[in-house]
Amino acid sequence: MIPVVLASQSPARRQILTASGIDPLIVVSKVDEHAIETAFSGTVADLTTNLSEAKARAVVDRTLTSPPPTLDEADTVVVLAGDSLLEHAGRPIGKPGTAERTREVWASIAGDWTSLHSGHTLAVLQRTDGPSANLELVDIRSKRSTTSVLIGTPTPEELEAYIATEEPFHVAGALTIDGYGGAFVDRLEGDHLTVLGLSLPVVRDLVREAGLFWPDLWSPRE
Repeated sequence: MIPVVLASQSPARRQILTASGIDPLIVVSKVDEHAIETAFSGTVADLTTNLSEAKARAVVDRTLTSPPPTLDEADTVVVLAGDSLLEHAGRPIGKPGTAERTREVWASIAGDWTSLHSGHTLAVLQRTDGPSANLELVDIRSKRSTTSVLIGTPTPEELEAYIATEEPFHVAGALTIDGYGGAFVDRLEGDHLTVLGLSLPVVRDLVREAGLFWPDLWSPRE
């Protein structure tokens, strides 16, 4: 089995991996996303892969400097990072954080088509000089996926009730399809896992492109 380190505190990303047979070690990157977004001048879609790579590299550096004891016996380790942004009218919409900002977001996106971009970065660490050697970064690659999302139009009362749950404060675009907000999404075109923040087909592609065997990431069955 190849251990997987998930550079994210997202419950949705962890649940997606767990449901697919992968029990990841969680290491939060702690990168300054706002600083990266401010300095970035590319497209919203490219920003997601820029952010996911920054998260992956931060966790790689920490893993190489102070490897968790659970990785002591591993010859190969995979670090996986992701980032998601909703794009509307050419502008990124991240996590609103507050009730006021959530109202502003929904006033803008309700009834419109939007694009949910998820960036994925896979890094491979290996002991290239034998079992007693230190882990080294041997591969890092990124890929993104995009799903079109038709946002519904909640009534003012429904929106206030949704805001009261505080769910939209902590998710890109001020809604998530696997929670209270799922009722306010009218249609998806594309991979629904992209909207949840981690597209398994994309991750599998990255794993295969790195020369690894996808089932080797599965945790042992009890």
